[in-house]
Amino acid sequence: MKDCVFCAKSGMELLCENELAKAFYDNYPVNEGHTLVVPKRHIATYFEASSDELSAINDLIFEVKKIIDQEFRPDGYNVGVNIGEAGGQTIFHLHVHVIPRYLGDVENPKGGVRRIKKSVVPYTKEENTNELFYYKLVRDRIPEIIENSGKHAVCRRAENEEYNKLLKAKLWEEVREYAESDGLEELADIFEVLKALAADHGVNWDEIVNMANKKAEKRGGFGERWVLEKVIE
Repeated sequence: MKDCVFCAKSGMELLCENELAKAFYDNYPVNEGHTLVVPKRHIATYFEASSDELSAINDLIFEVKKIIDQEFRPDGYNVGVNIGEAGGQTIFHLHVHVIPRYLGDVENPKGGVRRIKKSVVPYTKEENTNELFYYKLVRDRIPEIIENSGKHAVCRRAENEEYNKLLKAKLWEEVREYAESDGLEELADIFEVLKALAADHGVNWDEIVNMANKKAEKRGGFGERWVLEKVIE
């Protein structure tokens, strides 16, 4: 269809494709690596797709997962389709969302896609409770601060690989907060997490600064504000 943004996707914009379907990164990603898988034929909804098209879409979902796993190393996924205006669909060309999920990307991920609205029949894990679940890395004094406020903090120490994953999740959390607020305090939070990541790699901050300076000597910094739009062979 001439005016459809998804029909127009082609060439270097595509992450992968097969005979009947194609995949590309979402222009407004929920998380890093958020990808859309669509049929090449212009159809509005999932229920209009042929069995061959659904099979082609499913094949690409698995191919996309391999790419995202290698590039972004997520901790989980949501895969879903919005169907019709009441279902939240805004572009009426069938598209399947493949959304990588990361530890700490929301305060409490329990329920996943069930949480698009409150259940008609209450789900046991949605019942009212005074407990707030976080599962994220926090600064050293946060448990003490919570206890001093009259609440009880249930904590444990992260070890090895889990600590590294949670640090990376914390980095994304701080970057998102900076993107939303544009505040210097959030920049300082990003700096603090980066220092912890450097220490986890067994290097001091001066080594990281030296690496950055060497890269700047070879490739420059960002002072010129160049935006690369495309490369022509």
